[in-house]
Amino acid sequence: MKQIIKIGLTLSALLAMGLFLFMPDSKPPDDGKIRLKYWMVSALKELPFHITEFERTHENIIVESTPLPWNEHEKKILTSILSENPPDIVFLVTPVAKWATRLALTPLDDLIKRDSFDTSIFFSALWDEMKFKDHIYALPLYSNSYAFFYNKKLFKEAGLDPEKPPRTWNEVLEYSSKLTRKDSKGNLSQMGFIPTYGNVQTSVIMAWELGAQMLSSDGAKVSLTNQPTVDAFNWVSNFYNQYKIKDVSTFIAGFGFAEQHGFISEKLAMMVLDNSFPDQIRLYNKNLDYGVAEIPTFEGYDPVSSTGSWWFAIPKGAKNKEAAWELMKFAVQKNIQLTEAERQKELLFPSNKLAANDTAFLALNEPNRIFVDLLEHSKTPTIVPLAHDVFWREYMGAQERVVHKIQTPVEALKQAEKTIQMHLDETIEYDNYVRSKVSIN
Repeated sequence: MKQIIKIGLTLSALLAMGLFLFMPDSKPPDDGKIRLKYWMVSALKELPFHITEFERTHENIIVESTPLPWNEHEKKILTSILSENPPDIVFLVTPVAKWATRLALTPLDDLIKRDSFDTSIFFSALWDEMKFKDHIYALPLYSNSYAFFYNKKLFKEAGLDPEKPPRTWNEVLEYSSKLTRKDSKGNLSQMGFIPTYGNVQTSVIMAWELGAQMLSSDGAKVSLTNQPTVDAFNWVSNFYNQYKIKDVSTFIAGFGFAEQHGFISEKLAMMVLDNSFPDQIRLYNKNLDYGVAEIPTFEGYDPVSSTGSWWFAIPKGAKNKEAAWELMKFAVQKNIQLTEAERQKELLFPSNKLAANDTAFLALNEPNRIFVDLLEHSKTPTIVPLAHDVFWREYMGAQERVVHKIQTPVEALKQAEKTIQMHLDETIEYDNYVRSKVSIN
């Protein structure tokens, strides 16, 4: 209940703030056109194609897009809703459930049913992210996918076949040993693979491949001490039994961004990377000789990848709900997503699987076929939606303790599980309290 009171006071403060930050807009020109307020967390300098094309084909609607800084977007959106002056559409990347549980979004179920909108066009992992408590709150606009990158030149130098990337995680261990090099002082100068480096957690993918279920079907019970997750942590622990953690940490400290990235700089021979990296490699090391393959798995198990979605939704109390819904439906059409993909500087995958499987999209980058195939077997990193940030903080902390031999995998995961569960219980208690007092419609 303390958590409920605390959040209630926060909402009251935001409401008070909103009275000052969101005064009524000045009266728009009397031209009979709808002005659609579209707030987006985006660093794009140019308007996305789906906005400009929508305006071109819908002369009665003007889309007023507003970019939001990442560190302020949450406060601004919630405040606008509380002050009853929200935008008509928000474009975000954080978990949908995080917003739905605050009653910040308009359910889309009735609109979907009324218009017979075909939701089967989306990749299943992305569509599942749009749901919360049996309601649909958003549509996925873009997605991403991960695959296994390997350096063919370094494979040749190590006596490995450059056309045969590792198929299992045990082969990754074997190849990594052959690809590791040290300088004259005994410092690591090249490594084959590092499971804790990069923007995707390899151990989570491993756990998924082995069948891990980290959250119960009702979203109320966290499970990190399941055998698949323990086995994934054991693999990471065994990897670091072959190397001194201090040496690996020093080696990683020499990495940076762009041309200094571990894989792009050719200091790391194998990595799980996302679909933006073919473009990054062309930009920062166009002569890099590399291949892209399915993510390795364990013997007898199928590969799994990770994906997430950039999505848009209609905030609670939006003035132009119908026009917002028209834009959302328009933006996820196959032809619109294909044209948008062609024009993006850094390729984000379409959420529409018909667009992603189209030959025009597959031709944009040679590895796209692999990325799309893996999208069909992907899971979302939004593992515990109502405790997303706490989950990843505790999961990463548990892995760090295992890597540094502070705890065993079971001990570390048990500690993380307890903390995440406590936070989730508090969030669910608050969510149930709010829903008992307020209608979601």
